[in-house]
Amino acid sequence: MRRAVIIALLAACLGADSLAHPGGTNADGCHTNRRTGEYHCHDAKRRPAGRQTYCHVVNGERRCGYALRSCQSLQRQFGGTCEAE
Repeated sequence: MRRAVIIALLAACLGADSLAHPGGTNADGCHTNRRTGEYHCHDAKRRPAGRQTYCHVVNGERRCGYALRSCQSLQRQFGGTCEAE
């Protein structure tokens, strides 16, 4: 019985990793899920002073807080433009 409980707990802990999705967050704690194209935010981060950030704009929808290289990568992948914030 005790062994079954331990195995169940381990399985639950290992299964939680499969719910995560790839992709780091931008300066605002947000990112685009590469699999679905969905943009969403996690915990907000503080932007370092003086750091230039950019908005990825697609069909009038602005997603901001990206470094230039990240914005350009999204532009290549999903189209749109990069604009300075």
